[in-house]
Amino acid sequence: MQSKIDISLPKVLMLGTGGTIAGVSTAHPAQAGYRAGVLDIAALVAAAPGIEQLASLQAEQIASIDSKDMGTAVWVQLASRIRDGLQQDDVAGCVVTHGSDTLEETAYFLHCVLPAGKPVVLTAAMRPATALSADGPRNLYDAVQVAASPQARGFGVVCVLHGRIHSACDVSKAQPTAVDAFSSGERGPLGFVGAQGVQITRQLPSQPPGQLPQTPWQPPRGSWPRVELVHSHAGADGAVVRALMQASQSGDPSQKLAGLVVLGTGSGTVHEQLQTALDEAETAGIRVFYASRVGALSGGDFDGLNAVKIRIRLMLELAAETGVGPR
Repeated sequence: MQSKIDISLPKVLMLGTGGTIAGVSTAHPAQAGYRAGVLDIAALVAAAPGIEQLASLQAEQIASIDSKDMGTAVWVQLASRIRDGLQQDDVAGCVVTHGSDTLEETAYFLHCVLPAGKPVVLTAAMRPATALSADGPRNLYDAVQVAASPQARGFGVVCVLHGRIHSACDVSKAQPTAVDAFSSGERGPLGFVGAQGVQITRQLPSQPPGQLPQTPWQPPRGSWPRVELVHSHAGADGAVVRALMQASQSGDPSQKLAGLVVLGTGSGTVHEQLQTALDEAETAGIRVFYASRVGALSGGDFDGLNAVKIRIRLMLELAAETGVGPR
């Protein structure tokens, strides 16, 4: 779908991937039941009155999934299409509609592999499109405002939800059902968007943190390195780590374990029995990094990143080292 082009307006590429923002209620619209990813991006644009006055929109559907089912195949499609689109001189920015469950993961992946120039904006919704007081149309409208704004250039990938502009490095889903479900923690949002336009209230370093030095983006060759998340908890005995290591030795390339990210207690502490298994994994050549199940830790190689983002970063770094991913 492509709207009528108005050459006086900035051009924004819009990519749909499904999610609750494209969901349709399966019961009364005031109830919780719905199917995610039913509507296409054209329908979402049509449901946001006045959006065509912000930008000339070029809308394309990349996927139609519930974001709990998101994976690297869609990430690669998105990264390649966004890079190609933003290389066009007349494209001011890009908006990606997404489900809320893995929004922070997709955003951080794209942040790592795309240049920080033109705005790339992810948005989502906590209520399906057919719900009473659906939040998707306003979030989409705001996202286009940010993508079309020169003020949003140079920040890398951002997420726009509930009137807030979040950095992909900081944002996380902090509430399971609340409309204002996303937070940037103690750092706070980059800014705000609404009737007042785009307001940036916090600056990032000149080079946004987290981005890989490898450019341009190249699609992976072969399988991504397998990196798993492991939790420390009362009674954690390392059985999960040893099971992963045993599966890794099966000869099946898809089972070969390359890295582990450990969600430790408190400031990243780990049960002594689990630690023994993790030491065995490191001896076997498996990369192990530590996070906290409480929240992002400060300092170290992954300053301020939560566990799911550390996993993505480790996947990308391992892929770059082995030559199967970005290079």
